[in-house]
Amino acid sequence: MARRKEHSHEQIKQMAIAAVLLHLQQDSLHGLSLRKIAAQIGYVPSTLINIFGSYQYLLLAVSEHTLMNLSAILQEFTTQTPLANINNMAIAYSTFALEHKSCFRLVFELSMPDDQPLPVNHLTLIKSLFALVECQLRLCAPSMSDQDIEVMSRVLWGGIHGLTCLALDGKLFVTHSDLHAMLTSHVKGYITGMGIHRDLL
Repeated sequence: MARRKEHSHEQIKQMAIAAVLLHLQQDSLHGLSLRKIAAQIGYVPSTLINIFGSYQYLLLAVSEHTLMNLSAILQEFTTQTPLANINNMAIAYSTFALEHKSCFRLVFELSMPDDQPLPVNHLTLIKSLFALVECQLRLCAPSMSDQDIEVMSRVLWGGIHGLTCLALDGKLFVTHSDLHAMLTSHVKGYITGMGIHRDLL
């Protein structure tokens, strides 16, 4: 067991997050516990409770870490036409989900204790992902209101997320290349179907 003060709180926090991420790369969340994580990094469970507040908040920190990684990936797709950018984001999103299944599931399956709302910084991360799509949609339709753009981004990404989750559960019965074709079809069909300026796509 690690000696008291051997690591700072921030170091222990990052060690615990890394331990959960390593577990999720190899297995599902089931079977994981605060006690197991503490043992893996050489501390007692009460140390992690002191730092995170609860097991649930440790998982929330892992979820936030996953969202930040996903955001960093999607931010890379901003140099082509809006349609190509959104399409590339959709494919990158599904690829990330299939490569990090348990981490991806954690983000969307995690619930707060006692029906508490998600922390502001967590909601901000989620909104920042939608903001990437909204930015591309505004380039296509500069005359649309912010409210319309916001609704469009949710509807558009809802379809992308739905196809991704079906693929994640093996319910599409297609290959990865077929999934990419479906995502491309959804993105192009939705955007052109909304009557957005086609010369900007």
